[in-house]
Amino acid sequence: MNFEYNEKVFHEKLEKETQDLIDSLGLNVVGNKNTQCDLSKKIRSYERDALRCKKGENVILYGVPGSGKSYKIKMEYCKDPHYMERIVFHPDYTYSDFIGQILPKVENEKVRYEFIPGPFTKIMAKAWNDPVHKYYLVIEELNRGNAPAIFGDIFQLLDRNPDGWGTYSIYNADMSHVIFPQEEEISIKIPSNLSIIATMNTSDQNVFTLDNAFQRRWKMRLIHNSFKKNGQEQHDLHLDHKIAGTEIKWGTFAELINSQIAKTGKESLGAEDKRLGVFFVRNEELNDREAFAEKVLKYLWDDAFKMNREEVFRDEYNSFEDVVDAFLCEDDSADPLQRVLTTNIYSGMDPKQNL
Repeated sequence: MNFEYNEKVFHEKLEKETQDLIDSLGLNVVGNKNTQCDLSKKIRSYERDALRCKKGENVILYGVPGSGKSYKIKMEYCKDPHYMERIVFHPDYTYSDFIGQILPKVENEKVRYEFIPGPFTKIMAKAWNDPVHKYYLVIEELNRGNAPAIFGDIFQLLDRNPDGWGTYSIYNADMSHVIFPQEEEISIKIPSNLSIIATMNTSDQNVFTLDNAFQRRWKMRLIHNSFKKNGQEQHDLHLDHKIAGTEIKWGTFAELINSQIAKTGKESLGAEDKRLGVFFVRNEELNDREAFAEKVLKYLWDDAFKMNREEVFRDEYNSFEDVVDAFLCEDDSADPLQRVLTTNIYSGMDPKQNL
């Protein structure tokens, strides 16, 4: 079981808080049911906190598209859906979607209004009431939505103490009734067994800018886009997967294209964020020549080399339609990549070594 418990500290804290409660009420505990009930709630609360997992954190995993950010969450943080809520931010995602909203509900032909909790409120309730397990709120594509607006007053909760407890609390009656259904309205803060893990594509960093006040409340973790063998079977087999119709491996192709993007990046600010991620394309798409053209070659033509296509594509192609037609041509006498890429780029892949 994963929790921290210091018996001496727990009892000292419980004894002090109990005496403080008695002193504040000015009542004799013996025979007073109200005071006994308050003390019982206090004891249950401290018992939960004594058993509660620690070191919850706010983490942003960032890197180029397809570098394995979501995979990193699965392998290093959580893959059990019972202990997580997973959402995707987008331009139309709002505070009400995130926290919850009051919606009409019809029962017995009568309309009543009820607070329907959003993913943040749901995972808070789970974490608060199950102290011995770690919980995770996973936010994919953090900067695809207006994060500061989506968090709203919850922004105040993101500050953490070293043990993972939220530093500050807020009052929100609707959330309070969901998280603490047996309690009167009380303030809310993030428990130490709840982590918030977000992903962010560096190529999308200008969709919605994250200001410094927001970013400083997160740990930033770069996910390296490595095309070197690392002993992980899925990673290594994917690098060795050949592109349909050619003997060139995906790892060889992407690494050379990325080096060209990096060179361009020295002259064009932010161009390095256009690099191909290790898992930018799936094995099924590598097996399908048309899928590869529509996903990878289109990305290179429309995005990565939009301003300097001649660095990668042959001069005779004036449109992407020409590139696709040449790549999908059934002429078996030439490698389809050789037909569309410049001589320098294609020869740099040295396909003979990939046989």
